This record gives sequence, C-alpha cells and structure tokens, in this order.
Amino acid sequence: MEKIEEIESKIIEIVREQHKKDGGSNGVTCGSFDHILNLPIEERNEFLFRMAKERKIVIFDSLNMKRVTMPK
Repeated sequence: MEKIEEIESKIIEIVREQHKKDGGSNGVTCGSFDHILNLPIEERNEFLFRMAKERKIVIFDSLNMKRVTMPK
C-alpha cells in the first residue's frame, strides 16, 4: 500500500475537482475512491471517517447515500 499521505492527497484531489464543478453542493460518493484504496468497505469507510475527523474532508448524508466534499 502506498504511503498514507499520498493516498490522502489523491482522495483530496478527486474531491477538490468535484468541488470546483459543483461548488460543493453534491460531493462524490464514497465508492469513488475504491480504485485508490483497494480496501474492503468497512476499512475504506474507517479511512474516510478518520480523514473527516481530521477535517481534511467532510462526509454528509445526501438523499440516498453518504457523500464526500471539501470542508468550508
């Protein structure tokens, strides 16, 4: 597995690009990072929630699923 900092920067880049497109209103699904993390769903979610706790990303509930966006 790559270094944690490199993985986090790739995730933040994906979220930042989507944030530029939609102004932060939609975010991206948690599944958008599966090709980077290559982890089971539970471990992927733990990784993303840890990043959210560190305020690197924000996870919110949309109508049908959890989505990820940039902090304001």
